[in-house]
Amino acid sequence: MATVANQGNRLIYNRLKRKLQTALRNAKNATFEHYLTSLSPSDNTLWNATKRLKRPQISIPPIRKADGSWAKSDDEKATTFADHLQQVFTPHHLPNLTDAEIFAFLDVPCQMSLPIKPFSSKEVIEALAHINVRKAPGYDLISGKVLKELPKKAVTLLTILYNSILRLSYYLLLWKFAQIIIVAKPGKPVDDVTSYRPISLLPIPSKFFEKLLLKSLRSDIDLSTLLSDYQFGFRAGHSTIHQTHRVVHESAKGLEGQQLCTSVFLDVAQAFDKVWHTGLLYKLKTTLPGSYYLLLKTYLHSCYFQAKYNSSYSSCHEVLAGVPQGSVLGPLLYLIFTADLPTTDHTIIATFADDTGLLAVHADPIVASQQVQNHLDILQEWVDTWKIKINQAKSVHVAFTTKRTLCLPVSMNNVLIPMQPDVKYLGFHLDQRLTWCTHIKMKRHHLNLKLRGMYWLLGRISKLPLENKLLLYKCVLKPVWTYGIQLWGCVKPSHTQIIQRLQSKTLRSITNAPWYVSNSTIHNDLHIPFVATEISRLSFLYHQRLAGHHNALITAMTIPPTIVRRLKRQWPTDLSHITAEV
Repeated sequence: MATVANQGNRLIYNRLKRKLQTALRNAKNATFEHYLTSLSPSDNTLWNATKRLKRPQISIPPIRKADGSWAKSDDEKATTFADHLQQVFTPHHLPNLTDAEIFAFLDVPCQMSLPIKPFSSKEVIEALAHINVRKAPGYDLISGKVLKELPKKAVTLLTILYNSILRLSYYLLLWKFAQIIIVAKPGKPVDDVTSYRPISLLPIPSKFFEKLLLKSLRSDIDLSTLLSDYQFGFRAGHSTIHQTHRVVHESAKGLEGQQLCTSVFLDVAQAFDKVWHTGLLYKLKTTLPGSYYLLLKTYLHSCYFQAKYNSSYSSCHEVLAGVPQGSVLGPLLYLIFTADLPTTDHTIIATFADDTGLLAVHADPIVASQQVQNHLDILQEWVDTWKIKINQAKSVHVAFTTKRTLCLPVSMNNVLIPMQPDVKYLGFHLDQRLTWCTHIKMKRHHLNLKLRGMYWLLGRISKLPLENKLLLYKCVLKPVWTYGIQLWGCVKPSHTQIIQRLQSKTLRSITNAPWYVSNSTIHNDLHIPFVATEISRLSFLYHQRLAGHHNALITAMTIPPTIVRRLKRQWPTDLSHITAEV
């Protein structure tokens, strides 16, 4: 009898347990559905949900120190990162014969020049109206919102302070102190100190002053005369698409003319962190008026940083090299430092900040390789002079050709540059035949990973409102495949269908459409254009902007090649004629 009673109690217990599990699951699903339905772009809850997917928070495990031991506590990690960054912010030790000439030139007094025009209170107030309140503050905790809410009397005092800096040519020491936080690089070993990217947080008042100074500098000096036309980085009206289009355009002319385009894409080791301050001051003194040079001299001198991890801080260290990270003037200083990059008559140079490409087009692969090698030899002498280091192992040598001809290897500083069948340049994957197959394949893989992580938001069973689903698709997923569509849109229809199938699949999942509803109906109802339509629209707008560009190297890409077309394929230039007819 006791056994029968125990079995009956067990059945009741199992039945009640199943009911409780079902009730908890239903409550959890109801809570999750309520959370999805409450997401809205107006109060940033929708973007906060997707931000965790795009930038997941990765906890930093113990870090291996230089002596082989482990940094486990927050204080030890902050100290370890600071010691590593102290070595990073040190110039390359590359002695050369021109060092004495550079130091002697800096000792010569500056020529007389007009003082910098002082800022007016009205000018400061207008600039404060456009300040970004979302920027993280520095160690002083003065945010952009605090500056924006300053009363008129405080703005007047701030203007007096800024004008005093201009008059005395002295940059405040406390404004050159940066707090550095560490962000993990994706796909890198988490226990290696070099696998983390430093993010500098400078005082907001300092960055605001740099913005005003940059505006004054642009009004007094035509910066376009200081920079080369082939430098597209950090310049208005220039983008990565423009520079990649230029590389593709020159390579396409070689392919159509039965020539070979030998290309080398160089990797500059720690480009912005290793800028030699003495060499930068030399170039600033030769290009800028004396008043700007003296102010920028104090701007670069006696800069300090402190590494921060959670609530722990390292000791302070001096920055001996590099342009100030997170600053407004940093990109311009780097462009001036590399503005005299050597060129040759037989090669084409394409740079976007520190991403540098050298191209030589010739019918003979031996001659093409020799032309690139001659340019590399000249470039090696230049980088040694200005203490810049090229990472040959991460550089790539590619030959754009439709033939099976092999070109001769090239080297830099007696180290061979690896030859590969394709290269990733400015976010584009360029293969030897310029078919864009590798690029589309990588974009599809990237989109698949994003869709997998966002399925709980965009899936068929998601209770997120339809308008929010479409908003996420347009803002998060669509920019991935539309980037550079003005270039890769010239591929065969079979390749564009790879992206079109993914878009149709995503839209069917968003709308939970049954099988009998056509893709055309879904696109029309949601007002989402097909991929082919987007190629026509964006390419037409892109080529319209190219025609009136102020850079002659960009307007030259609108001119179709004058040689006889032998390949049965389209190039980005051809899209302008097709879209004009549409």
